[in-house]
Amino acid sequence: MTTSRRHALTHIFKYGLASTLPLSFMAHGQDKESASTSAAAQNPLQPHLNTPRLVGQGKYSYWGFDVYWASLWSEDNPLRSDQWQTQRLALELRYLRDFDGKDIAKRSVDEMHKQSPLSPETMNAWLKALEALFPNVLKGQSLTGIYVPNSSAQFLFNNKPLGKIADAELAKRFFAIWLSPQTSAPESVSYTHLTLPTK
Repeated sequence: MTTSRRHALTHIFKYGLASTLPLSFMAHGQDKESASTSAAAQNPLQPHLNTPRLVGQGKYSYWGFDVYWASLWSEDNPLRSDQWQTQRLALELRYLRDFDGKDIAKRSVDEMHKQSPLSPETMNAWLKALEALFPNVLKGQSLTGIYVPNSSAQFLFNNKPLGKIADAELAKRFFAIWLSPQTSAPESVSYTHLTLPTK
């Protein structure tokens, strides 16, 4: 699934696990239910999510350049767009080009500010926190965030512990970059919103 600009991730997560798993994800002759069970058992997110369930995935391209492959995981409960802040979930970004960690941090804070204005003091504090957290990433490497409702966010780099955001508001606003139901972002932004299932 390759899309671009504003609507890059708008339709990625409308469907459930069976609809979004690529053919290569399932072993030959394996049915969808057993593939889901097998994936959960082997998933490195197992220590962080109760029965990891793949909600959806897709590739994000921007102005013709592939940026990352995104995968959204939830626990065994259904994930709804109006309830994502109340559920533990994980978002994995597998990068398709090299990025400087400070650029990832800056873009993240800019997108949070665009969704809902932040004070200069908050922007500066959050930027410093994310710059200290995010490493430089190379093509093929991944950053995964695990959202803990009303608490924090844990991060993995190539499936190994990276660090934690202890600020509950920063954690929520960070994941809202992708999960917020608002669709007011202009076409020029690199991060856009995910549309989650409503049923």
